[in-house]
Amino acid sequence: MTVWGEKQEDRKPEDRRQWLLDPLVGVGPLRFGMDRDEAWAALGGVSRSGSRVARDGAFWESYDDVGLTALYAPGMLLAGVAVHAEVGPRVSLAGVQLMDRVPSEVSADLHRLARGQGARAGVNRGGDPEIAAWGEAHDGQLA
Repeated sequence: MTVWGEKQEDRKPEDRRQWLLDPLVGVGPLRFGMDRDEAWAALGGVSRSGSRVARDGAFWESYDDVGLTALYAPGMLLAGVAVHAEVGPRVSLAGVQLMDRVPSEVSADLHRLARGQGARAGVNRGGDPEIAAWGEAHDGQLA
């Protein structure tokens, strides 16, 4: 079992935690709408490794030991989670593994999932399914 405090470079892919994405609700132990202290507690009180506040009051905080960054809306409520693809938890949505896979395969699986639920899936203007650093942004259309 992985201890979050271990060095990222020592974490083996098979030892990464498995988290479920629940669109519009949360990911893993994090729930959208949590405040900063609630998110920190949900992560087990791991060390915070950096933060920044934007002009509009939005805020982000990195948790390098976990391999993620929490994104807070103005008012300091959790609005998003950016998971580091190589060392963060492995995330899945309705049985579709979103991490450690070829992006075009993930895209095909998400489109299949969306069609099966009568929803639409697409790439936003900032997404490119053919680059290795491709990320997922979910706006509830699969919910």
